[in-house]
Amino acid sequence: MNVPKWVISAIDKIRRGFLWKGRKDVKGGHCLVAWDKVTRPLDLGGLGIPNLIYKSWALQAKWLWLIKTDPNRPWSGLGLPVQSQVRKLVASSMYTNVGNGKNTLFWRDRWINGCSIAELAPEVISKVDKKVASTRTVHQALEGMSWVRDIKPTLSLVGIQQYLTLWDTLGEIVLILQEDHHVWRFESSGLFSSRSCYKVLFVGSITFEPWKRLWKSWAPPKCKTFLWLAMQNKCWTAVRLQKRGLPHPEACPFREQEQETVQHLLTGCVFARQFWHSILSPFGMGHLTPGPEDTNFADWWGLVTIQVHRSKRKGVNSAIILGAWCLWLHRNRVIFDGDLPTIGKVHRSFVDELSLWVLAGAKHLGSLGLAAALGAAGPT
Repeated sequence: MNVPKWVISAIDKIRRGFLWKGRKDVKGGHCLVAWDKVTRPLDLGGLGIPNLIYKSWALQAKWLWLIKTDPNRPWSGLGLPVQSQVRKLVASSMYTNVGNGKNTLFWRDRWINGCSIAELAPEVISKVDKKVASTRTVHQALEGMSWVRDIKPTLSLVGIQQYLTLWDTLGEIVLILQEDHHVWRFESSGLFSSRSCYKVLFVGSITFEPWKRLWKSWAPPKCKTFLWLAMQNKCWTAVRLQKRGLPHPEACPFREQEQETVQHLLTGCVFARQFWHSILSPFGMGHLTPGPEDTNFADWWGLVTIQVHRSKRKGVNSAIILGAWCLWLHRNRVIFDGDLPTIGKVHRSFVDELSLWVLAGAKHLGSLGLAAALGAAGPT
């Protein structure tokens, strides 16, 4: 059934509140990322939280698929309440290899080399009664070429040309005794799945390139969520506060004159570069320290991943997540607690937290041997 929009809106309001503040109601300013982006899959820049509207559409699409592939189901003739968008989606995503033509609509389905008559002869189908177009099967239409009688005799010159082309095409089709075979385009097996249908609804969204190294690496969820926000520039730094007319520091808290952005804090700042060098150099990766040209954290992280041997990538990715998290925590202590920005403090925080992560199960991070190397080589 079609769930009323107000019901979905009410549920989403509760979900938004729980996500951003852990309570039922939140103000707009608490929601750092638009909800339609939050509900995208991980590889498209979201958090993988289900989009309820799209989920309902995917389930409705399954009804239409089952009506086609298993017409003997007791509810198949009940006229199920399916959204028009869903009908269009299924029509464009499914094609039929015709057998006996008894379970394929002549005018509606995509059965002529993966195309529908609406695509091959739009002028012709515009002269066919909608009720007839919705019920006439291929078997019925080709028997004695009865499809010709479905067309109203008012075709334009273009329509006549399309009619003649269609006549020639249909003259080459021979029905056989086998059942019609319906194919779902978005599964290699050709079988429909609600999962693939749900993903199709996000076609056109921009891919979130760092998603694997962020979400597939070992790290606490809070650290991953922070970096997800950081890579979308949604952290509450000075520039973001300034845009909203809120109190903000005039410059980077790490004793620089640059404006504070999250990208600057993580890679662009000299302080951040010194920190990254202090944790990368002890195990021979000092050359991967971000330089002045590395102004985007996600891009720099991607370059590091490419240059690291595959066997070490998972561990290095966890280390970079931890490093970014330690820089952010140190920034907060400087702003809110009045601490002085000190490389040694961030370094020690990194080493201490790294040991805890390894104990908690970060085996790839532990295999790098960072704790011992950094404990001996770190700044004081």
